[in-house]
Amino acid sequence: MTQLLTFFSVHKLACLLTVGLVIRVLLMPISAHSFDVYAWYQNTNDLLVNGVFSLQDFPPFWYHYLMVPVAYSYDWLAGILPAWTGVVPMVSLPAALDFYPAYNVQVVPGLLFNFVVKLPFLISDVLLALLLYKIVNALTSNKGLAEKATLLWFLNPFVIWISAGWGMWDTLPALFSLVTFYFLLKKKYALSGVALSIGVALKLYPLLFLVPIIFYLYKTYIGDERKNNALKFLGTFFGCSALIFLPYIDRSISFFSDFFLFSAAAIDPVVEPLGFGLSYWSLFLLNRLFNLTIAADFVSIMAIFSVLLVAVFVSVAYWRISKFSFKKPAFDLNLAFLLSICALFLSYRVVCEQFFVWLIPMLIILYVNGKVRGVVYWSISLVALVYCLLNLPVPFFFLPLVPWIGDSLLSMVYALWPLESLRIVFLAILGCLFSIILLYILFRFRKDFKLREVFRINL
Repeated sequence: MTQLLTFFSVHKLACLLTVGLVIRVLLMPISAHSFDVYAWYQNTNDLLVNGVFSLQDFPPFWYHYLMVPVAYSYDWLAGILPAWTGVVPMVSLPAALDFYPAYNVQVVPGLLFNFVVKLPFLISDVLLALLLYKIVNALTSNKGLAEKATLLWFLNPFVIWISAGWGMWDTLPALFSLVTFYFLLKKKYALSGVALSIGVALKLYPLLFLVPIIFYLYKTYIGDERKNNALKFLGTFFGCSALIFLPYIDRSISFFSDFFLFSAAAIDPVVEPLGFGLSYWSLFLLNRLFNLTIAADFVSIMAIFSVLLVAVFVSVAYWRISKFSFKKPAFDLNLAFLLSICALFLSYRVVCEQFFVWLIPMLIILYVNGKVRGVVYWSISLVALVYCLLNLPVPFFFLPLVPWIGDSLLSMVYALWPLESLRIVFLAILGCLFSIILLYILFRFRKDFKLREVFRINL
């Protein structure tokens, strides 16, 4: 026992990272978001039958680049492990186990597909943990803080659930956003531009970082050096983005149009509330309790108001960031990234729960340097996790286990039915609570965002 304790003390970080890795590997095959993973299963079949150019979904880097190795890896492994490939037809299940009947989910993918499609997320989680270690260790020259940052990411139950349980790729753009941050501090501006373009091609939100980065380059250099560094960054960013997006330009334009100029008439306030997710807009979920019919004019006005609110909040955030001196580049740049995303989270009507992954690396950097309290970090993570587990109730994540525990899952669903109204109320409360905690985090930097950590930059 003494030898075991000694080994754990010496190799504490490796042991804890192994725990996080094992939890993920065990969870990956047996749990999945019933609609999202089914959609990727259909994408995989289309790709294998019709070729790599058959997929037209957005964003391009996931569907048109990463789905290719996922599909062919699954096809190869299916020949080796056929017993793990079995799918469950949705029509063979009791109707109560289909949480999304309107989405017409046809099958529950098998254990092997669930595992393979999540492998990029597992790899991303590991790389992001290692990158956090490297960044924090370089910024603080404190190995203990670097290890703490690594564990705050890799053992965060919310991160584990989104990547390994749900199976969503938000960890990938979070990784490339952090890579962008790292290369900026390393003064490798061309590589930073490439990383940002890949991040945008995975989820659009890293595009918010473009303006803060321009401010950063403008404030930290003068004369020809400023011009050359800006050209390196912007040239590689736009050049790489053109290579990624141009083959799918029609779909890209349609996606942007749907986001900013969506048809309000297409929103059914009963089936799809005006707003939901980790936001005060989740109050619109309460409409499901009363089954109210909302006037089409009101729907249109609120939909437009949401977009205008985004424009106002983001503009205010950029104005505030323009005042940053960037004399402490690591702290200022991290805070600028955080502020940009918070502006979106506190304005747009839909903040899906998995989006919180985007914020976590930035919060960790602030946490280990004492700018975000531990209780705040864990509280906002818990709120996001509980919202996630209630929004799609837990039994529906474990449909891949139906052949073995189908009756138990059905009993759980029947037990939850009388609590449906309470579930909706809790979702509305949790959405508001998330916004409140986010505002509190920003309030900690209220003094004109002049709080600065004295980082020793060893990058």
